[in-house]
Amino acid sequence: MFCKLKFLTLLTLFLGATALSAQTPTPKYGHMNLGNLLESLPETKKANDDLKVFADKLTAVDDSLAKSFQAAYAQLEKEYNAGELTPVQAQKRQEELQKQQAYIQKFEEDAQQQVAQKRDELLQPILDKVDAAVKAVAKENGYLMIFDTSSGAMLFAADTEDVTELVKKKMAQ
Repeated sequence: MFCKLKFLTLLTLFLGATALSAQTPTPKYGHMNLGNLLESLPETKKANDDLKVFADKLTAVDDSLAKSFQAAYAQLEKEYNAGELTPVQAQKRQEELQKQQAYIQKFEEDAQQQVAQKRDELLQPILDKVDAAVKAVAKENGYLMIFDTSSGAMLFAADTEDVTELVKKKMAQ
């Protein structure tokens, strides 16, 4: 009698669990390669072109500063070797060149920061648009999670669907 009751209890639990699992939808997982998506967008190409123009302007200024420094250094070397400068004059010119070199170095550091800031400024609206599209696709299609395969963090994804085309369509709306 005790075994029969135990068996019926287990059977009831098993059937109840089976009924619950039949009612619960299987979670859906999706994936996409964010890097490839970004590369394919015309907005990204335009942002990269704009960034290149911006960086090229800063590079031109840096090149001009470097040429000016090289010319001043060559002039100092020429005058010093010719004996046209007193030691005090030579030291003063060297100090000026050191200041000029420090200015160039600071300009280059600032330029790198400006380029990074400009890149963020240009890409953030694109990333925001992609993020909104991914979230909308996930919600509309019942995805529990969508993984980015470009990060290299995913080691296995058997039961995922590529949602790239859905995201592209959503962004085009």
